[in-house]
Amino acid sequence: MNTPYDRYKNTELWNMVSEAIDELVENDDLEERTTHDHIVGYLCQKVSSSLTEKGN
Repeated sequence: MNTPYDRYKNTELWNMVSEAIDELVENDDLEERTTHDHIVGYLCQKVSSSLTEKGN
């Protein structure tokens, strides 16, 4: 099943955000209440959108 976040998968941004979330979960600073991919994808989309808007 495709998601709106698929375009970010396997990118440097995806990997960096995913790793940061993993660290927060491991340190008990964050509890994931939805799928990891959804959280990472959402954050990637927000960051990408913000960078695109600032570039214009």
